Amino acid sequence: MMKNNSNLYCLIIIFMVVSPSSIIAELITPENNSTLNYLHILFEWEQEPETDHYEIQISEYSDFSNHILHVDATTLVYIEKDALDWNKNYQWRIRPVNSTGESGLWTNSYSFSTGSSLSESTTIISNISEIQNGITVFGAFFNYFSAAIDHNGREIWNSGSESIVYYSTNIYGDVFGCTLVSAAENNLPGMEFTFDGETVWEEPNDEFLHHDIIQLPNGNYLGIVEASSLGPIPIGAWTPLFQSLGFQADGTTIEFPWIGDKLVEWDKTTKEVVWSWSVFDHFNMMDYDQFGGSWNQAYQDLHYDWTHVNAVIFDEQESAIYISTRHLSRITKIGYPSGNIIWNMGHAMASGDVTLGNDIGFSFQHSLQKLENGNILTFDNGNLAPEFRGVNEPISRAIEISVEENNAEIVWSYELPENLFGFASGNTQKLENENVLITTVGGGGRSLEVNLAGEIVWEANYNLSLPNGAVYRAHRIPGLFPAAYSVIVHDLYEMMEGNGVYLIPGSAPISFDVVNNGDYELDLNYTFTDQAGWFEPTDGNLVLLPGYSETLTFTGDISESTETAIIEFVITPAYHSEKQKIIQLIGVPITLGNNSEMMPSTFQLYKTFPNPFNPTTTISFTLEHELDVLLHIFDLKGQHIKTLVNQRKKSGRYNVKWDATNSQGMSVSTGVYFAVLKAGNHRKFQKMVYIK
Repeated sequence: MMKNNSNLYCLIIIFMVVSPSSIIAELITPENNSTLNYLHILFEWEQEPETDHYEIQISEYSDFSNHILHVDATTLVYIEKDALDWNKNYQWRIRPVNSTGESGLWTNSYSFSTGSSLSESTTIISNISEIQNGITVFGAFFNYFSAAIDHNGREIWNSGSESIVYYSTNIYGDVFGCTLVSAAENNLPGMEFTFDGETVWEEPNDEFLHHDIIQLPNGNYLGIVEASSLGPIPIGAWTPLFQSLGFQADGTTIEFPWIGDKLVEWDKTTKEVVWSWSVFDHFNMMDYDQFGGSWNQAYQDLHYDWTHVNAVIFDEQESAIYISTRHLSRITKIGYPSGNIIWNMGHAMASGDVTLGNDIGFSFQHSLQKLENGNILTFDNGNLAPEFRGVNEPISRAIEISVEENNAEIVWSYELPENLFGFASGNTQKLENENVLITTVGGGGRSLEVNLAGEIVWEANYNLSLPNGAVYRAHRIPGLFPAAYSVIVHDLYEMMEGNGVYLIPGSAPISFDVVNNGDYELDLNYTFTDQAGWFEPTDGNLVLLPGYSETLTFTGDISESTETAIIEFVITPAYHSEKQKIIQLIGVPITLGNNSEMMPSTFQLYKTFPNPFNPTTTISFTLEHELDVLLHIFDLKGQHIKTLVNQRKKSGRYNVKWDATNSQGMSVSTGVYFAVLKAGNHRKFQKMVYIK
C-alpha cells in the first residue's frame, strides 16, 4: 500500500455549471417545447467531461430519420442560420465525441417550433461583395409589427403576436421600440425588448411618448414625450379660418393649444422622472412652420402640432443630446445635464435662434446619427425642398453634415428618385464598411444600401402600402445574439460527485476558455474565489470580439489537507447581466501516488468499459514504446486496492480486466475507484464506478 504522505492529486469537482435563466439539463436552449419567433437559432448545452467536440442533430422527426442537420461544434454554443423555416416543428439533440473519435450517447431530444412570418420583403443584390454583413431589422406602422431580413430578403425574425414597432438598437445589441396598447390613453408606450420576445423595460406611460426612446450610459432611459401650452395663432393665410371659429387670431392673443415636446429621463429602477427638458422653455414661439401646412391641419385638429421632435441621440464623450425637430426643420445640440442649447441648425426663422446651416435646406428630417468623425447623418425628408432648395418637387435624401466652428455644411449626400420620396418617417445609417443604409416610406417602404460613390449595392422592398402599413425605421445590425458565449473548463473529467479536473498540490492552475459565440463585441466581468484560500480572489474584465476566445488561468497554492473547499467562477456580460454564468467547484484532495508528473505521455489510457460496471470492466491502454508499466486500482480515499500490471511491456494496445476484487481476492464494496496507469515517468487516471 502506498504511504499516505505521498504527493497528492487534488480532485476538483464541478458541482454545477448553470445560467440562472436556463433549464438545469444537458440541453439548455431552445427550451423544450418552446415556440420561437426567429430562424437564426442558438443551440446551447452543458459541457460533457473528456469531450473533444460535439455532434448536433436537428430533425423534423422524433426518431431523427432524414435529419436536416448533422454538424460538429467545438464549443457549447452553435448558431444555425440557414437550414430552418417558419411553421415547422423540430427535434434536436447532441452527443459528445472524445479525442480518440469515440462517441458518447445521444442526449434525450428537445423539441421546438417556429411561428409564422409577418412580412413579404424582397431584395435586389447589385454587388454582393460590397454589402455590409448582418441582418436588416425594421419597424412598420400602422399594422404594428417588426421584422428582420437577411440579404436575400428572407425573414429571419419578427415580433410575433406582440404589436411592437422597432425604433433602434445600440452597440450592445439592446433593442428599443414601442408597443401598441389600444386600451391605454397613451397607446404607444416606449420599451426595451429582446429578440426572444421579452420586455426588458417599459416607460410608466404617464404621458404620451412618441418616435424615440434610448438608454443613457447611466442606465436610465430618455424618451420624447408630448407637451402642451397655450399660444397665439400667428398671422398667415390660415388666419381667416380661425377667425371664423371665433378665435382672435391676431398673432398676439394667447388662446390656442400648441402641442410641443419634452425630453424625459426616467430612473431605470424606480421609473421616476429625474431630468426633463421642454421646447416651451427653450424654443421661441416666433418660430413655426410657415410652409408645410401644419397651421391648416391645426384648423382641423383644433390644436397646433408645433415642434414634432422625432429623434434623440446621446453623445457620451460630449455629454450632449441631439434632437431632430420635424416641423421646425431644425437639429439642436443640447448640453446634458445643464439643458443649455449649444446650437440650433437648419432653416432660419424669426427668432434668430438658428445660427448654423441656414443654406443646407433640409426639411421635415427624420433620424440622427453621430459619426465617429463628429459629423451628423440624417434623413432629409425634403417636404419643403421646393421652398428651401428651389427644386420642382419634394425630394428626399441622405445627408452627412460637418459642424466646425459654428459652420455647418453638407459633405456627402444621396438623393432618392421621385418615386421613393418619403414624406414622413425614414432614417439613415452609416455602416461599418462606410456604406449608408437609407430607409424611406416611398415605394411601399424601401431600404437602399448605397456606397460612397452613390451606387446601390443592395435594395430591400418591404411591400407595405399606406394607409395600412408604412416602414418607420430600419437598421443593419450584426445579428440576433448580443451575449452568446461559452465557458469551457480545461481537462474536465467525469467523477462520481460531478465533473471535475485534477490539480497537483502546491502551485497548480485551473483554466477556462471563454468564447464569444455571438454577433457583438462582448464585455465581460468575472470573479474567481474559493473558501480554502488556495487561490487569490480575482476580479477581472475581458473584452472579446465576435468569434474570438481567451483562456483565463488561475494558479493557486493547493493544500494537501483532506478538507473540501468550494471554488466559484462567475462571469457576467457588462450589458446583459441576465446572461450571467456561474461555475461552482468543490475541491477534494485524494492520495494517488509518489513523484508523479502530469506530462504529455507516450501512451494512452482509454475510458473503461463498461462504466459503471458489474461484475467486470475492461481497462485499455496503448504504448508507443517499450516501457515498464504499473497498473494500480485505488479507491476514493487514495487507498491501494490492487495491482493489475507490474511488468515491462512492448509497444501496442493492451486490454486488462478487473473483476472488482482487491489484492486478497475479496470483492470490493460499491463505490468510486481509479485506474492509475504509470509508464516510465508518466501517469494517467480513469475513474470507474462499481455497482453491486
